Amino acid sequence: MIIDCAVHPVLESERFNEFVGGPWNLRQLPTLFGEKYGAPFDQLAVPAEQASSPSAVARQMREAGIDLAVLCPTTFGYWPNPHQAIAVANAANRMLVEDWLNAPESGKSFLGSIRVAMNDVDAALKEIDLWADDPRFVQIVVPARALATYGEQRFFPIWRAAAERGLSVFIHDDLSAVVEPPPTQVGFPSFYAEIHALRPLSGIVNLTSMIVSGVFDRLPELRVVLGDVSVHEARALAIRTFKDWQSDRVEVPWMKKDPTEYFESNVRFVYQPEDELSPHSHRATGTLGGDNSSLVVFGSRHPYWDGVSPHQMFPTWPENERSRCFADNALKFYPRLKGLVSAELAV
Repeated sequence: MIIDCAVHPVLESERFNEFVGGPWNLRQLPTLFGEKYGAPFDQLAVPAEQASSPSAVARQMREAGIDLAVLCPTTFGYWPNPHQAIAVANAANRMLVEDWLNAPESGKSFLGSIRVAMNDVDAALKEIDLWADDPRFVQIVVPARALATYGEQRFFPIWRAAAERGLSVFIHDDLSAVVEPPPTQVGFPSFYAEIHALRPLSGIVNLTSMIVSGVFDRLPELRVVLGDVSVHEARALAIRTFKDWQSDRVEVPWMKKDPTEYFESNVRFVYQPEDELSPHSHRATGTLGGDNSSLVVFGSRHPYWDGVSPHQMFPTWPENERSRCFADNALKFYPRLKGLVSAELAV
């Protein structure tokens, strides 16, 4: 079995505007697959009409041997206007259900992600309640780039609702060109090559915030999946956080464990092709509390240019570890996935 935990279908602009409705559909919403730092080539690896077609995506998934695909459409991330953010999130969720999850071509292979407006917690909780009873939704998705780190208390009700509903939290860097602060601590990069290389930083900052703020101590059942953060880049953060925790934990007494232990219990990483830089990088142990193969899940990132197919992944890993990363880790980690697969096999 292969479970693809990161498929990013394009929401076709005209159709999406119909779901958004007035007055926001009169404000010329930005294209959903553009960004401030544009790649010097096509962002999409397939034609846009295929990336926005449920039947085409379902066919491509079948051809790649993928059994289940968790859909996380790009919606430009964090919208500063909370009213517009609410409208965009709700439109994306309704469009995902009507055009994708209900599509007969999907053959029940599509699973969903609940978009929420992160600048209106009450609205976010209502949106979760609106869709959480549908078992096809296996996670909520939040943008990696925002105006505050996710360990802040204001966001805690969202994490609590996700944990109580058995929904994972997917932190996804979906461009967020609407957010204007510099994407780095030293301002704006000049080149796409920089912004792509630095892309993991937003997710790493949010993960650090959630660990140090005690989110996982208060919600030990919370599950977080990082969509654009290499496990190897996160390792450096874990080492630094562990060093500081040993000497400064009087400031954060609610942290009961070595920070690296939260990786094992509460965090998974969508595997990145650039993770495997040397023949030995995938076998590193001890830094994150165990074999790295237990910390990663497969995500193709279809239909973007840097997406990968299953046959490109884990080429040097033993077969049992490949199986773990293609399906077993996801089945164990996503609270809703195991039940869905068991029910499907029983039919």
